This record gives sequence, structure tokens and C-alpha cells, in this order.
Amino acid sequence: MEDKLHNYGVDDHRRRFAAWAAATAARSSKNCRFTRNQGISIIERSGLSELTAWQDLPIADDFDEAHRELRKAVRKTAACVLDSTPETFTHGVAAKLINVYLKCLFLSGPGSLSDVSIQERANALHPPIDRLLLGNLAARDVGGRSKFWRKQWLKGWSNFNSEDYQATIDNIRSVTCGALWKIEQYWLDPNRGRAESVALVNSGIDM
Repeated sequence: MEDKLHNYGVDDHRRRFAAWAAATAARSSKNCRFTRNQGISIIERSGLSELTAWQDLPIADDFDEAHRELRKAVRKTAACVLDSTPETFTHGVAAKLINVYLKCLFLSGPGSLSDVSIQERANALHPPIDRLLLGNLAARDVGGRSKFWRKQWLKGWSNFNSEDYQATIDNIRSVTCGALWKIEQYWLDPNRGRAESVALVNSGIDM
């Protein structure tokens, strides 16, 4: 036991936490249920777990295409792990698994972003998309795009196909001027309660 403790490092700890958080977040959809262990297995078998350092990430200009290919790999792996069709594990669910995993590894821990190439990679990382974020974006009419955010909110992140997901990312990139992580200031919005946001979104009122 002592030897195992000595061999367990901070990087191992980060990867384990990231895998747990990603699997927990992605399995929250009622439309696609799986266990945390199955989610972690998908991460390990799809190649997602091989992204461990900044240099492993694609450059900003290539990130969307690399993300699309990684979603395909995750969905293909999920079909094997869950013994189901790829359609069950949507692009929205695959993106949630990928984005939470990468967020935990690269954006939620210590480290310097002073290097320009690292900052560009950090800005290109896709944020996790969920109902709470989309609802707050619609209620606050972020970027003057309340109709788009409301449409995506009504569809639901776990129902996103590849085009739905990419359209959401494109709009987020536009309103954040390329620093996609900044959109998460609207995720847990301290100035607006969840009930108020949901009421505004359901009303269809443009703020």
C-alpha cells in the first residue's frame, strides 16, 4: 500500500478527478443513462485520456475539427461500451464528456497561461454546454441572441447533433471574442435565480 501511495502523483489525481467529473456530468441526461465506470471507460478507450499536457491539444485554428473527430471517437467507443447504437450517445453528450474532462485538466488547476501559445489553446477549449448555461444566456440576451439561446435551450444539450453543437460553439466564440471559457460567467449566475431565468426563457420574451 505504501508503494502505491508513493507512485500516485498529482497528475494521476487530476486525471482521475477529471474523468469522474466528466462522467458524472455527461450521464446527467435522462436520454442517455450510463454508469460512472462506463463513462470513465469511454474516456480511457476513446483516446480522450491521452490529452494530458498543453502540447497534446490542437492549435486554436484546428480545435473545432479536432473536437469533431474526438466526438466521433467517443461516440463510437460509447456504442461498444454501452452495447448500443451511436445515435443514443449524441454529439451533445459526447461534447459534455470531452469538455468537462478538458476543463478539469486545463482550466481549473494551477498553471501559468502567460505563454501565448498556451493562452490560445486555453481560449479555444470548448466550455461545457448545459440547460442552466443556455437558460441564463437567453434570459440575459447575451450578445443580443436571446432567440438562438432559447432555441438551443428548448432542444436540450443532450439532443444536439453535430450541427446543433457547432452552431452553439460558433455563437459562443462570437460573443466572447474567441475566449470561449468566458461564457461560463453566465453558468451559475449569482444575479439571477434559476426560477427567474426559466420563467423568462419559457415566456419567449426578448430581453
